[in-house]
Amino acid sequence: MSSHYFVAVAALLLFASISSGQADQAANAEKQKANRQQKDAPQKEDAGDALAALTGGAHIDKEAAERGRKIFVPSCGFCHGNDAHGKSGPDLVRSASVLHDNKGDVIGPVIQNGRPERGMPAFSALSAEQIADISVFLHSQAADVSNRFAYKIGDLITGDAQKGASFFNGDGHCGSCHSASGDLAHVATKYEPVELQRRMLYPAPNLIDVFLGRAVTPPAPTKVTVQLLSGERVSGTLDHLDEFTVSLRDSAGWHRSFPRESVTVDVQDPRAAHEGLLPKYTDQEMHDVLAYLETLK
Repeated sequence: MSSHYFVAVAALLLFASISSGQADQAANAEKQKANRQQKDAPQKEDAGDALAALTGGAHIDKEAAERGRKIFVPSCGFCHGNDAHGKSGPDLVRSASVLHDNKGDVIGPVIQNGRPERGMPAFSALSAEQIADISVFLHSQAADVSNRFAYKIGDLITGDAQKGASFFNGDGHCGSCHSASGDLAHVATKYEPVELQRRMLYPAPNLIDVFLGRAVTPPAPTKVTVQLLSGERVSGTLDHLDEFTVSLRDSAGWHRSFPRESVTVDVQDPRAAHEGLLPKYTDQEMHDVLAYLETLK
């Protein structure tokens, strides 16, 4: 039998062995990857729970929090306050240890062993389950503090609507741009008082609108007129304005730029009137105008 035949067979066997080894290595790698993912999964869930606790408490177990409160108040409240905001002892709501704790893995040893050097007694009789409930209670307190959207605004309608109408149509010059029967018709049915006041003072859309998924009407473009030394006037939509340059896009769509030192600039910003009123408003005038706007239903 030809030696070439044996060489070919040996080569095939070697190739099969290498392929099998590579397949085994690939399988082992996939198995190790799956094990790592399984090992990491609880940690990711725990981190998500902690984040949820600090941004609204979506994953807070209310029953566990209540059990924890009943343990915390008589055991810890005399130093840390019944709400955990601190008393003679530190504020636990903003504690880094509480922030990173998951079911007592961080605060548990502190609770059971105490900190004698700081005057904290040991609570060695508390079980792991009780400490876990205390942890949930502390996270629920942190969630209540951090969740701004849960804060209840008091009654803002304390002004005089008649005086507000007088300011709107008089000293405030609001009527020069707005109309109770035009753009502001039924405005009080569209927004809660706190939102209506915000839009009155700061009319530009902001991140709160985006975060809450509100329909946002883009602000009207800012217009600008540039007068050159020759007397020529160029008008358009403002693109850029700083201490050195003014740029605009004219009615034909052309982009034009001018040095500030050689031109006179007149900006017609639709929000300028609101910004100009901010330092002039008194608190009473703000509430009066809001009371007037609340009548537009």
